[in-house]
Amino acid sequence: MWTRGRFNDEYVPGLFALAIDSYLMKRAKAMWRDLVTIKTSKKMKEEDVTRSGLGYPVIKGEGAPVTYDTQIAGPKQTWIHLVWALAVRITEEAIEDNLYELKGGGDGNLKEIFYDLGESMAENEERLAARFFNYGTTTTYHTTREATANSLFSTAHIQLDGSTQSNYATSADLTYQAFWANLVAAENQKNNRQFRVTKRCKNLWVPPQLERQAREVIQSPDRPDSANRAISAYAKSGRKIAIKVWPHMTDADMWVLQLDGRGIIHFTRRKTRFARERDFQTGDMMCKADQRFSREIAEWEDFYGNIPA
Repeated sequence: MWTRGRFNDEYVPGLFALAIDSYLMKRAKAMWRDLVTIKTSKKMKEEDVTRSGLGYPVIKGEGAPVTYDTQIAGPKQTWIHLVWALAVRITEEAIEDNLYELKGGGDGNLKEIFYDLGESMAENEERLAARFFNYGTTTTYHTTREATANSLFSTAHIQLDGSTQSNYATSADLTYQAFWANLVAAENQKNNRQFRVTKRCKNLWVPPQLERQAREVIQSPDRPDSANRAISAYAKSGRKIAIKVWPHMTDADMWVLQLDGRGIIHFTRRKTRFARERDFQTGDMMCKADQRFSREIAEWEDFYGNIPA
């Protein structure tokens, strides 16, 4: 609870400024929106299932019967919407007597309080999205839809036909050679019936520590690893991969290729909202913010993670 005693200096004349953490930082553009596929929901939860296509055709001999095939049913993925909320309670006297932030007298508009609540809500959306990468090799927070739940990045994802596939490199620092090798690997995956997937990479996610390497690899007109001015195969490939520098990636060596596709789906059940109400008995003002959403892995194939040991 906000009381006069807790923030005593704000009730004494003489301060030339009041610095609040959130005011010292101009909020950067939300990155999580580039990571996920955004949808809205009007239900308690959302679910979807997958199935494979058909296999390859089989040679039919003269007078012989055709070969029959059928699709393979896949597991279900579930999105359960959670509510995240935070509130501040301020005594009536604290609002009346505050000389700085709360504008003194009456309720004011308490805009600073709601600004701080908004910062908290925005940061919550960002940090929760970063879990997909920061815990990408564990099943702590999110799992794939495979029959045996797996992490986002794995060397043994189980396909519906029983085969396995990897989207995880464990010893590939971000160099031109490693980037090109993993780009090829990411774009040449196979689906559940061993057909080649025709997806293209659209984003390269890196922490700030790897921004220089990422820009040299992606934006150099020539090969950045050679003094002989050999051409950059990437620069001539026609791809337009965007560099996403994300401070919320906690592993300084991690870099992730994101392909076009559904990838991670975010369902908004309730947009961030704000409210305030006065307690009749105490006169305290209660300010609240909340949001309700869910995020889960829809298609792990849309990410190729590189986390050097």
